[in-house]
This record gives sequence, structure tokens and C-alpha cells, in this order.
Amino acid sequence: MTPTYPSSDPTLPHEAGAAPKLPIRLVVDDDRRRSRLTTFFRLFLAVPHIVWLFLWAVLASLAAIVQWLVTLVRGRPAAPLFRFLAAYVRYQTHLGAYVWLVGNPFPGFVGARGYPIDVEIDAPGRQSRWVAGFRLLLAIPAFILNSALNSLLLTVGVAGWFAALAIGRMPLGLRNAGAHALHYNAQVNGYALLLTDRYPFSGPPVEEPVAPTLFDAWA
Repeated sequence: MTPTYPSSDPTLPHEAGAAPKLPIRLVVDDDRRRSRLTTFFRLFLAVPHIVWLFLWAVLASLAAIVQWLVTLVRGRPAAPLFRFLAAYVRYQTHLGAYVWLVGNPFPGFVGARGYPIDVEIDAPGRQSRWVAGFRLLLAIPAFILNSALNSLLLTVGVAGWFAALAIGRMPLGLRNAGAHALHYNAQVNGYALLLTDRYPFSGPPVEEPVAPTLFDAWA
């Protein structure tokens, strides 16, 4: 351990400076409580979702090809395909959070907003045709880094499984590390699926500054 990173929590103090505004953002509204019963059977309970994700991935791949052609011609993605692919990215994040114990509730099947570990995606805008044309080639470094963060997510899930069974809560550092991995995963998938042409940002999250209190003002 070092003074810079004294725990598994990747979150930096707000003094480190604000993170850049990203078109694909993770929203964390999770109290870290975990049901021991659903934690123990988590992978078994997720089986219907895993099957559904595979089927949705096939449709998403076809939609992405059409979206790629549309973006090359128009310079911006088609709105209906954008909404479909955005819901797919949200669903991936919800399911990943559930499987790896970053979130607790059983997720829905349509990628609707409102899950405790959720994704906000900016509305579609114009994109560079050159960047769209070579999107998958440009995304290779991000795919490699994402695979490493997926290994981190696996570690979070295994360690969190034992912790949640023991104390009924997900440790803060593990939850935040898993959330960081899921955020990058959502950015990479959003970039590959042409939801944005902003390259995925792998930097750690930064704490929100705490508003000063009356006592602080007099201290």
C-alpha cells in the first residue's frame, strides 16, 4: 500500500481536480447492502439474464452494422438505432453490476433507467466520418484495457461475494472499483457501437467536493 492508493478504492479526493465531462457517465445510487440469500445464489439467478444478453447481443451487432453505414453517410447516428443500442449498453451495465455484486436488486430486461448502478448517455450528435469508418481499429487499445478491467471486475465479484455473505454489505472500495470497471466498459461499448465518438476515458473517478458548513466557515 502507498499513501496515494491506500485501499482498493480507485476514487481520488476532489483536490485531484474534476474529471472531464464525459458523454457516457455512470450514476451510482447504491447503499452497499446485499441480501445474503441472493448473494449466495447470484450466478444461478442471473442465468435468464445471461441467455437474454446473448440474444440481445446478436441483434445489437446487426443494429451496429446498420448504424455504422448510416453514420458514414449522414455524419450522425440514426436516433431509433441509437436508443436501441443505448438501452443495450445500460442493460449490460445493470447485469454486470448484479452479477459482480456492484449492485443488489434484480435488474430488468429492457435496460430501463433507474437501476442503482446506471448509465447516462448524451443525446446523439454529429460524428466524424473518418473516426466512424475506422472505429473498431481505433478501439483496439480500449478493448485491451477493458479486458484488464474485466479481470478486476471478476476479482471484485469474488472478494465481494465472501464479504457480502459475511457482513451483508459490499465494502466501499470493492464497490467503487467494480463501478469504475463497469463505467469504462460502458464507454468502450458505447464507442464501439457509435453512441459517441469520444474516446473512452480510463481515469479514476473523483470525489464530489463537500459544501462547507457554518462551522467550517468559522473554523
